Amino acid sequence: MKKYAIFLPQFHEIEENNEWWGKGFTEWVNVKRAKALYKNHCQPKHPLNNNYYNLMDKKVAEWQTSLLNEYKIDGMIYYHYYFNGKKLLEKPVENLLLWKDIKQPFFFCWANHSWVRSWNGTSEMLMEQSYGKKDDWETHFQYLLKFFKDERYEKVNNKPMFMLFRSNFEEKEELFKYFNVRCREEGFNGLYLIESYHGEITIDQFNDELCSITSLIYYREPAVTQRLALANRNITERVIGKGQSLLRKAGFYKKPVIIDGNRLMRWKINNEPMGDKVGHGLWFEWDNTPRHKHRGYIITPYEKKYFQEYINLIKDEEFLFLNAWNEWAEGMMIEPTEENGYKYLEWIKESN
Repeated sequence: MKKYAIFLPQFHEIEENNEWWGKGFTEWVNVKRAKALYKNHCQPKHPLNNNYYNLMDKKVAEWQTSLLNEYKIDGMIYYHYYFNGKKLLEKPVENLLLWKDIKQPFFFCWANHSWVRSWNGTSEMLMEQSYGKKDDWETHFQYLLKFFKDERYEKVNNKPMFMLFRSNFEEKEELFKYFNVRCREEGFNGLYLIESYHGEITIDQFNDELCSITSLIYYREPAVTQRLALANRNITERVIGKGQSLLRKAGFYKKPVIIDGNRLMRWKINNEPMGDKVGHGLWFEWDNTPRHKHRGYIITPYEKKYFQEYINLIKDEEFLFLNAWNEWAEGMMIEPTEENGYKYLEWIKESN
């Protein structure tokens, strides 16, 4: 089973973030200003050895690649922010393309959602997603092609892997049929398209909307299990949750939503989908209060025994997508921390 970790490239300055969030902004700004919101709330989190890295530094890519190799993770899934010709946070993976001596396998997840200022409770459009026409698709494909042709870019049966974050847009079918044809024209066997399922609709509805060339459905976690588990709460839990939500919106209740990670993992293990088109997903913990404060939510860390049980359940499957390598402001990182050391990397290594 190949294991890939989702990679957030927001640990370096860009002009747009400086304009939207203030000079010098990177994801570390959110991480450092986090506060504990209740007793025993583990915030802020700290990278091991004070390693607040800058992704423009080649030594960081070398270090991250050495961790991949040592802890038996097969590659990174870089978020690809592309808005009909406009790129954001593209430099880390462009640098990797140039640094041929760094043997880091990777592929893209096109984070094709609009960027909205929502961390402070507002909803302001910062960068709107649009898809254009065939000429625009060719421009996008030409950009991707130089990565697809790199020997480190992951492929299945000579098909470049390409994950799609958001699936419900009008141009999807024609756009990816076009990419598939262009891949064949460039010497590949087509495109290995992975669509992300977040659980916001039923899986049958999602299957009805799949692109005709889609190879795999990535059950994105913790979103899928969290939605399904919340939908199966008992009446008492629903009433309490609704009451707290109303009080939180009114400003009378400052404690974020807290979800039991052990309970979620038990639910996941008992309901995990199987099949040739299933791409399994896993998280370890979650805490997005560094971004959203009391409007955020927390999934408490689960016990190692549930990780082991889950790995045994899916051990014969082809892929496992780990969310995430370095989502520090969402509390989803397997990079070493002062609080946990190399804990999750060790879990993964031991599972091989």
